Amino acid sequence: MSQKTCCVIGAGVAGLAATKHCLEEGIIPVCYEKDIDIGGLWLYHNEKSKDTDPSLYNSCSINTSKEMTCFSDFPIPRDFPNFMHHTHFRRYLDLYTENFQLRKYIKLQTKVEKVEKAENFEETGQWVVTVQDLRTNKQTKTKFDFVMVCNGHLTEPLRPELPGLRDFKGKVIHTHDYKDFRGFEGKNILVVGMGNSAADVACELSRHAKHVYVSTRRGAYCIQRAGERGQPFDHVAITRFRQCLPHHLMRPYHFYKLNFRYDHKKYGLAPKHNFESAAVTISDDLPNRVLLGSMSIHEDVDRFTENGVKFEDGSQLEDIDVVILGTGYTYSFPFLDESVIKREGHFSYLYKLVWPTELHPSTLAVIGLVQPFGPLPPILEIQSRWATQVFAGHSKLPPQQTMLNAVEKWREFVKKKYVDSPRYSLQIYFIQYIDEVSKFIGCRPNFWKYFFTDPKLFYRVVFCAATPPQWRLEGHGRWKDARAAIEGVEERTWYPMKTRKCGEHEADGLYDGWVALFKKLCVVVVAFLVMRFLLSNGYHTFLVKN
Repeated sequence: MSQKTCCVIGAGVAGLAATKHCLEEGIIPVCYEKDIDIGGLWLYHNEKSKDTDPSLYNSCSINTSKEMTCFSDFPIPRDFPNFMHHTHFRRYLDLYTENFQLRKYIKLQTKVEKVEKAENFEETGQWVVTVQDLRTNKQTKTKFDFVMVCNGHLTEPLRPELPGLRDFKGKVIHTHDYKDFRGFEGKNILVVGMGNSAADVACELSRHAKHVYVSTRRGAYCIQRAGERGQPFDHVAITRFRQCLPHHLMRPYHFYKLNFRYDHKKYGLAPKHNFESAAVTISDDLPNRVLLGSMSIHEDVDRFTENGVKFEDGSQLEDIDVVILGTGYTYSFPFLDESVIKREGHFSYLYKLVWPTELHPSTLAVIGLVQPFGPLPPILEIQSRWATQVFAGHSKLPPQQTMLNAVEKWREFVKKKYVDSPRYSLQIYFIQYIDEVSKFIGCRPNFWKYFFTDPKLFYRVVFCAATPPQWRLEGHGRWKDARAAIEGVEERTWYPMKTRKCGEHEADGLYDGWVALFKKLCVVVVAFLVMRFLLSNGYHTFLVKN
């Protein structure tokens, strides 16, 4: 019997993970990438990109820490900064590609034009893929057993038809088109939107422009990369312990922490929604630029004039030179027939955001069509592990109707939970989502086992940052160095900053003592809860079930 083959569309973060995990399951991948090299979004080009291509601005750095952003079995080098410039992250992708010898399976400057069901699809599940070599314009067709769609969702800029914008005589661009501040010096600039990219661009330009005005439809909570005592914020925010705490009881605490550095209301940032209904904006500099007077926050746009803008609160600005749309992105599958993935508006019928509910057999998976509260690469990786294990026959999907019901339930949840915006149809919670998927492939951490046999590991898995190697401790794809990688998080985090040795300080011992006491209290509380559970359910019954 010949080996199965898989077409991987795109050699960005998702495509690299998909290619690697195909190989691990004995499937031969062919990864098509239309650009000149791997990296996808993280392959920087000096020139302006097409609306169908990913794009970066030169100063872009990642918004999640390296320990949370890495692939689960390939930690980012300890000498890399915690929040990497795009050049560092691109280098990491090169290292990943070299380490797992993926290059020979990647065909660069090759565009996927069409993916069609083979004639006997109902029996074989096979696909016919048409590609074009962009160097020779030659087209070829190849039959594959499986397809993994990894073309991303940050490639097609959303350019809304704002009232009067066509009559505006100044320059109009999208953040997708922005590269650096050159050409914007001394100008009055309006940035529409307050997402991460919009905030980055606004802050950078506020150092060179005459003034930067930011228009926001809903406002946003803004956080910085450095959390408590300088730790990366996601080391503190994304833990299993915090996830277990009731959200409604934590809201006052979250509100207090969000406004501890500065009062969002006084800075004009306070959103119209609660903390859990939309993503926060990650910006170290935005409040400083407001405080310095080089940036100001304004209401949503009502309409544009020839030289300015009117806002919904009745205020207006004149002499605007440039409008920059930070209005996000949309996504599409131009190479697929519309019947393959059912869509209604910006909502796609994908089980767990991976499997098209209308497709049977399930031989096509979408990787990376997610917007997590947290880092993206570990999500893409767990999706790739799941998809390739389904393809290889090691994991089974629920019945088609069960998947469809789950998607409908998810759709209702999104409508109730989040603000009305295209991105939130893809929004997920980091730990919760990976845990859900990991159940299908048997790699969810075994907390009870660690509690009784390895308390130190239990503490790190439950109370410390939920780093990706947690999902390599158990089951299929287990990595022998996962425990060591988890234990090394703190050392790798602080290593890049050990450029000057500081002496001991009296306060250090006091703080460390309080931390040690807190850790002991946590262990005592958890032990008490576990013992209560055991006594109420019977120790023998517990052992049988677990």
